[in-house]
Amino acid sequence: MNKNLTSQKKIQKLFVVLVVVLAVLSLVPLYFGVITSFKPNSGMVVNLIPENLTLTNYSYLFKETKIVRWFFNSLFTSSVGAAIIVYLSALAGYPLGKKSFPGAKLLFWILIAFMTIPKEALLLPLFIMMKEYHMFNTYYGIILPALAWPFAVFLMKQFISTIPLDVFDAAEIDGCSPFRLFHSILLPIIKPAVGALAIFAFVYVWNDYMWQLIVITSVDMKTLPLGVAGLQEESTSNFGRLMAGATLGAIPLLAVFLMFQRHFTAGITMGAVKG
Repeated sequence: MNKNLTSQKKIQKLFVVLVVVLAVLSLVPLYFGVITSFKPNSGMVVNLIPENLTLTNYSYLFKETKIVRWFFNSLFTSSVGAAIIVYLSALAGYPLGKKSFPGAKLLFWILIAFMTIPKEALLLPLFIMMKEYHMFNTYYGIILPALAWPFAVFLMKQFISTIPLDVFDAAEIDGCSPFRLFHSILLPIIKPAVGALAIFAFVYVWNDYMWQLIVITSVDMKTLPLGVAGLQEESTSNFGRLMAGATLGAIPLLAVFLMFQRHFTAGITMGAVKG
């Protein structure tokens, strides 16, 4: 028995070491990308500890480009879009997860079917709609098409389905209105799901490069991914400027993850326990 416990501990330690090694290896490209952003010339960093680091690339971005405006555009559209996505998805997931009404199952399977449609198939209809409503080069044009995200509704529906029905029955017996039940009881309960979806939604809107490329043509309305891509066209050999833009673009994503990390981890744990 002791030998089995000893062997299990050794295997666990081996797995921990393996995970640590893989984690370190996964950070190597990020490390070289950040270091390259501080390199004065245009080449990529090949040595582990580079010399003559400088802020020239960052200075160029802030003085010669509109990266502050691009940064604001991405941050604004992603934040507002993520907030609306989370709210609307929870609002739609509540009846799908806890209410019985005619066609509920059919509606759910239609939702699943929409999840299989690639985004590229929707670009032409969205383009026509934006043209008809004059939403090119506007925040509305960036945010609105992202709000109808079937995956977000599916995720919220699955989380809400795990909540005991007694909670809703007790609230209704006490005379709680559906509007108050949703905001005062349901939303606080599903905070882990809200945190997880907030991360997914923020990244989803931030990285929606293809749609932003279509709907945005003005330099002032460009998002950070579009602006950084433009730098690649202007100076294809200057990796330092490209990596500086990519580093700045990664900061908000990392900040959002750290902000909602506790809820994200709790959401995954809750899903595992309920499963």
